Amino acid sequence: MKKPKIVAFGEIMLRLSPAGGIIADCNSFDACYGGTEANVLACMVNFSCSAEYLTALPDNQLGEAVLRHLKSFGVGTRHVKTGGEVLGSYFVESGNGSRGVGVIYNRGNSEITRISPDDFNYDKIFEGVDLFHISGISFALSEACTQTAFRLLEEAKRRGVKISFDFNYRAKLWTTERAGEVFRKVLPYVDIVLASSLDLSVFLGADENTYFEKYDSEILVLRDRTPIPNTFKHKVKVTVCDNRGKSVKKFSVPETEFGVVEKVGGGDAFDGAMLYKILTGADTYEATVFAVKAFICKHQVKGDTFTLTEEEVEKAKIELR
Repeated sequence: MKKPKIVAFGEIMLRLSPAGGIIADCNSFDACYGGTEANVLACMVNFSCSAEYLTALPDNQLGEAVLRHLKSFGVGTRHVKTGGEVLGSYFVESGNGSRGVGVIYNRGNSEITRISPDDFNYDKIFEGVDLFHISGISFALSEACTQTAFRLLEEAKRRGVKISFDFNYRAKLWTTERAGEVFRKVLPYVDIVLASSLDLSVFLGADENTYFEKYDSEILVLRDRTPIPNTFKHKVKVTVCDNRGKSVKKFSVPETEFGVVEKVGGGDAFDGAMLYKILTGADTYEATVFAVKAFICKHQVKGDTFTLTEEEVEKAKIELR
């Protein structure tokens, strides 16, 4: 079977986490690199996909370090634009059982905010590609980034490339009103939608029963995570609506409780696992179960990037109930 080929567009940044305690009390930080679309690609490469990343990086040692990071996971960098000096960064406090993740962004002037739709050769980018993946974050960074993101959607759609979109709303980047306005323009391009029930309600005024009255996506995936107060545990429930037949088929994976070591990157692992299974022809329910297992496994692994193989996820002793 031919390896599925994936392209994704987004920003990758330097992640700095306090070596102990909280940012205000910290004198040293652990460093790594992270960005949702890059994380999805790295995850899918582990599941035997071919992947290329579209982004903009500074033309300096930081940019070179990011390129090496991507290549170390097998993610292609042939189409990465380099120039300028600024790499975005973010500081992450992992929180505790009752306190959520704290994030401070330093990305306002990063190189991707100055990217242009003319920076890419679309014929080369989409040659032989099965899926183009993007998230809401890429539309929130700057007007130039928004224009480039929409151009990529148009070029992918024109070539018959499947498109997946994760809402990935970040309140520190833009308002719900602006995000909703943009998301409603994005969704007509999209084949696979990755969101939460709250996303549909807030940004579209819809739910899984009314979504397909407005949008003709093939698959709608709703992942709802709930922290359990005063514990190091969360609950997750996933509902999937498959619109590829004569009528919409809907099913859910039962709400499952799981322990949390790392609060960042679970959604990216879920997306990568779900998209991989869909692209390789798995039954939609089978794909969802696999994605939920990857989601839970990622919360046991420190860092942004999920590195388990398909076999390791399948063998994970996780009971969905």
